[in-house]
Amino acid sequence: MKRPTIYLFVLVYVLTLLSCANVEKYNRFIETPLAVEAMQQDINYVEHNLWKMHPDLFLYVGEDQLKVKFDSLRRAIHQPLLPNQFQLALASVLAQVRQGHMTLSPLISKFDPKGKDKVRYQKSKGPFSQLGFHWQENTLYLSKNGTLDSSLVPGSKILAIEGIQPQNLYTKYRPTFTSDGYNTTFIDQAFERLLPRYYQLELGYKDSISVLFSRADSTYERTVVRRFEAAEQKGKVGTSHAATEKTNKKPSEKKSDTKKQRKIFGYNANLKRMSKQLSFPVKGDSSVALLKVVDFSYGRPKEAYRRIFDRLELNSVQYLILDLRGNLGGRLSDVRELYSYLVEADKFQFVQPAVITSKFNLPFYQIKGLPGWSYPVLSPFIIPSAVVSWTKSFSKDGINYTHLTGSKVEKSKSSRYRGNLYVLIDGGTFSAASLIATNLKVGKRAVFVGEETGGAANGTVAGSLPVLKLPNSHLRWRFGLMDVKPYYQVSEEGRGVMPDVPVVRSVDDVIKGKDPVLDKVLKSIKGQ
Repeated sequence: MKRPTIYLFVLVYVLTLLSCANVEKYNRFIETPLAVEAMQQDINYVEHNLWKMHPDLFLYVGEDQLKVKFDSLRRAIHQPLLPNQFQLALASVLAQVRQGHMTLSPLISKFDPKGKDKVRYQKSKGPFSQLGFHWQENTLYLSKNGTLDSSLVPGSKILAIEGIQPQNLYTKYRPTFTSDGYNTTFIDQAFERLLPRYYQLELGYKDSISVLFSRADSTYERTVVRRFEAAEQKGKVGTSHAATEKTNKKPSEKKSDTKKQRKIFGYNANLKRMSKQLSFPVKGDSSVALLKVVDFSYGRPKEAYRRIFDRLELNSVQYLILDLRGNLGGRLSDVRELYSYLVEADKFQFVQPAVITSKFNLPFYQIKGLPGWSYPVLSPFIIPSAVVSWTKSFSKDGINYTHLTGSKVEKSKSSRYRGNLYVLIDGGTFSAASLIATNLKVGKRAVFVGEETGGAANGTVAGSLPVLKLPNSHLRWRFGLMDVKPYYQVSEEGRGVMPDVPVVRSVDDVIKGKDPVLDKVLKSIKGQ
């Protein structure tokens, strides 16, 4: 063995030992009570930075009211608490600000498998990832069965997991998160999405879970186990020759095409679907198109939307349905690009310049969450970035602003869509998705169908979202530095974009895969 190889081997071995030690240290910290003084210092740290940098802190809560909340928390902390017990208390105060982008994340214990097990676990599917959940009217339902056990029936109520009722989790964790403003449609979807995390906080890392179901006035209990890749491959031995032949047909071409499509239209790995999907929902009628935008975070928006709208023009589409349900937002450059293909006017402005608290402090807070050792390494990028940030900022009438993507007047696309437009929205329509919804709604460009959006119609505090590590509890705190508002505004503050045609999916609709919202639009188009 050559000496460089030995050095490399030793380095990898040492890093592995350090990693194991760090995991053990981290897990030990979670179970170690924090001193009262340490928690008081963290409360002061959060309060100081919140007042200093939040650009619209008192939009939904009075200043005196919020000060009372912080003072009450300080008085309530009079004995040592575990970090996650402290997180519950502090997050409940921060939720009073009613800004959905601001989060205080709990510490979740880590599992560090050794050797060959590490690869096995990385390629495995945990018990929670094999189940689909739907939370509605204070009840948890099984919406999808991804296990190998066919006796799990979608639509069954989930009474408990490892003896813990989901209703108890909702009561415990609901005070720690919020929507933007006063709407409630976001809450159920947020809890549904966060549910596996909450169970992990209660149970720790689990390779199997016991689930108690209720179906048709009877109950049944099943154990859901982690699925390893080897077991899955073993179960595929009986695959037919025809299926194998079909799969193997031009594999390199198919793989190449899929990879290219994912790069252009984006691939959301969590949802296992493309971020931007165009389809034609009415068989034999290409005049009706459905554009489902899962998020504004992945893909190459310029190329993706150019291809999409070229195809709309090629098919002479007269009715476009834009589905923004469950879209939690993403990049302003992405959503602005989409808007440029939908706006009717020759010129448009997508958002207003964002309000900030300080032109000088902004670039420093944008990198504040980075580890200290990274500053020297990243300094060649940090300094130019700070200069660019300062050049974009300006003051007017005593208020500090910064320009964002879409905050200046631009030309609309010459190939933009000019036909009838319908927009589908629900409580999962949040952040950047709410911004485009507001502009299309107030600009009277589209008919909106579904539920009130989870994001506030008049904007959100986001733009730049540093994640700060609290000094003593080590909790991760994310909050926005910019007050981002759509170009158009509505009169009612603190509510989402309202549908012109309200339609709510029932539990039965969700379980059976029915879509009354889309059906309502298609029926309306058919009647025209």
